[in-house]
Amino acid sequence: MPTTSARLIPDGDQHALLAATLERLNKACNAARVRALDEGVRSGAPLRAIVKEELERFKMPAAYNAPGAQRVEASLTRQKFGTYQSVTLPPSAVKWSGTDRVSLPTSSGRRTIRVYQDRSRGELRHPLDGRAVNLVFRNGEFELVDAAATDDE
Repeated sequence: MPTTSARLIPDGDQHALLAATLERLNKACNAARVRALDEGVRSGAPLRAIVKEELERFKMPAAYNAPGAQRVEASLTRQKFGTYQSVTLPPSAVKWSGTDRVSLPTSSGRRTIRVYQDRSRGELRHPLDGRAVNLVFRNGEFELVDAAATDDE
């Protein structure tokens, strides 16, 4: 079964903002990871508190608290983050306006971004509506991918 995904079509300013958001998130998560290692924290409320403090220090919106904590907890058993990687956003953070627009949290507030729409499907709701998604940056493009389908990767 193919993975459900949506290619974002950001304008130049939105593209730069999405890239800056992922970069700032990575820096905040790296800082939280270092603090967690220094303090011997591996999971739970103490780790979430450290991540929240670092995200606030990097001026990231609260929508990234849970995804940031998940990333840092996972990273404690693996290597540090690269410049750009994916982040999993809960369904509550992603607001769909029909099938051709999505509103995402960024480091400068929410932004509504156009999404490639395959008109042959004829659906009223986007297949990712109401699902956790990974915001992925690869090959110079942004994409939203069904998080449930990528948990094994």
